[in-house]
Amino acid sequence: MEKLASPVEISEELAPERLSIIAQLMLEVLHKALLDASTEHDCAYTQGTLPWGRIRNALRQLVASRRYPWLTIKHAGNDLLIGLGPHPVRFFLDDHLNPRKIRVLNPTDSEMHQLELLPESGDKSVDLWRFIVERALTEDDEHRVFFVGYNRMKEVVAQWQYTDSARTFFAVDDYIPAAAELPPIDLAPIYDDEATSGDSYEANPSNNTIGDRDV
Repeated sequence: MEKLASPVEISEELAPERLSIIAQLMLEVLHKALLDASTEHDCAYTQGTLPWGRIRNALRQLVASRRYPWLTIKHAGNDLLIGLGPHPVRFFLDDHLNPRKIRVLNPTDSEMHQLELLPESGDKSVDLWRFIVERALTEDDEHRVFFVGYNRMKEVVAQWQYTDSARTFFAVDDYIPAAAELPPIDLAPIYDDEATSGDSYEANPSNNTIGDRDV
């Protein structure tokens, strides 16, 4: 079994205490948004875009409150880029091991600029940090938030998980299947306007979540 690193092992700025503050907020906003989007007029699209938009706004408001000096906004567009210390981070509603959105594994031009500002010292095995919100697939499952570090081969090399039932924080070291042959991430940015056009939920017809209906 391959053991994944905990984010704090790579950078002390990514302490679990900090990650849990953001993850808990994400799940609280997600629950409320899904409840509000559970009418007969809702579908997979509305049940995805509403949580995504509200989580984005909640993060903006949390930064604006100035409660946490280590939390900043590095880019305030729809493709929101927050900073945990010096580390630029984006969030998505997706599958952290098999993301459907290509934007998960490709930086925007604003993120690329922030990455270039990072000091050259430190661990270079992680190139992109992401909060990934995974919605429960069944009523017996839980919504989960993963904080994931991907390397240039698009592999998960660092991971942390948060759920409603586990108010404590912990690293995850589940076995990761061998990665398919993929070209290295060249870190060529995608344009911000392209990123903002589709960062909301994209329905996966083969993996519908609770309450998803055809549009």
